[in-house]
Amino acid sequence: MPNHNRDKYFLSSIVESSHDSIITIDLEMEITSWNKAAESLYGYPASDAIGKLLTTLTLPKDFQRLLDKIERIKQSREVEIFESERVGKDKAHMILEVVVSPVNDAEGELIGISTIARDLTARRLAEKAMHDKDVLHRMIIAQEDERSRISRDLHDELGQQVTALQFVVERAKGLCKDEETRATIQSIAEIAKAIDNSVDFLAWELRPALLDNVGLVAAIENYVEQWSHRATIPAEFEIRGILDALLPAQVETNVYRIVQEFLNNTHKHAGAKRVEVIFDHQGSSIDLIITDDGKGFSLRNKKKLTGGLGLTGMRERASLIGGTLELESKPGQGTSIHLRVPVAKKKKRRMVRADEVTNWG
Repeated sequence: MPNHNRDKYFLSSIVESSHDSIITIDLEMEITSWNKAAESLYGYPASDAIGKLLTTLTLPKDFQRLLDKIERIKQSREVEIFESERVGKDKAHMILEVVVSPVNDAEGELIGISTIARDLTARRLAEKAMHDKDVLHRMIIAQEDERSRISRDLHDELGQQVTALQFVVERAKGLCKDEETRATIQSIAEIAKAIDNSVDFLAWELRPALLDNVGLVAAIENYVEQWSHRATIPAEFEIRGILDALLPAQVETNVYRIVQEFLNNTHKHAGAKRVEVIFDHQGSSIDLIITDDGKGFSLRNKKKLTGGLGLTGMRERASLIGGTLELESKPGQGTSIHLRVPVAKKKKRRMVRADEVTNWG
């Protein structure tokens, strides 16, 4: 014979020990029970919650949706499962998976509604972060592809036209007998030469051939040298350790772009007289440290940190390749960044006897 009192105790114990928030409300949406998990989730003890309306925990944008779900349950007596955004005592927003089901009395009459909620906030935020990272990755790949295309167009189209212009100008200068006109043509030749140099530099800056042909370290060393020449700022490049790991193209591209971004910021904003770039490979990571002796800034300056210095972009690039980027700066004491990127150790091939493995004699 069923023992209804014992069953109630068992049910009560299950509800109280559940990791999911379990709340019951009457037909007027007033809270009638509130388990320990609900206290933990929303931040209110049962004594504060019981007797309040469930809608006080619901954000305005989900209010009507909740009412519709409850009304549907009243009509169909069927279970509803949906996601809802709620707010706790600390005003923090939560994304919950909610199971709403009817509560009937012994005669089968509907007397209330039970809501079981599971917190999906961390999972949804992680999914959003992964999605955002994937979008950023795709955007950077598209950006690099576009840089390469523009670089080729500058070199192959505009570069060739400027070269042709230089030949024509030189020919005109050779044919001209008037000294004053020859001087004017010479001025045109010098302008054409300057344009040619600028086109070459822009094409190289957009996509350096060295990065594709000889690798990251040589490309950075070359960029630092070229940047120093154009910016007229002395720059020292130091290599520590030996990079014996094969780096994925994505890692090389993003490390190179971080160097490029920092040095361009130094040229535009720092007023520096000297720059030092250290590329260090020790153990399972590569470390890139860039320091300038410019005017620096306060790390409390949110405009500097998120605005025109490109620091957000550098950090995003570091994150994409599994690295970290630390920034140090003080007014009057320069600025430095420390980029650390994990790298896989180069695997050594196992020596085997050819005749044992392949039967080559």
